[in-house]
Amino acid sequence: MAYVAQQRLDGYDEAVRHAIKRKATFDRHILKRQPAEVIFTPRQLVQVYRSDLDYTFKTERKILPKWSCP
Repeated sequence: MAYVAQQRLDGYDEAVRHAIKRKATFDRHILKRQPAEVIFTPRQLVQVYRSDLDYTFKTERKILPKWSCP
């Protein structure tokens, strides 16, 4: 049992390391394009992503749009 638990912990650790590495790569790419912080001003068109709909199991929520209108 201890071996299985350790394997699970190792897998989780590897997933977290990969996520951190992926985020660092993404951030580095974004900072090359836009070196400063992005600040939206009033009257700019933006879209908001609803991440709460990513892992839903209700059928009626699966057809809702995940991106808001601009």
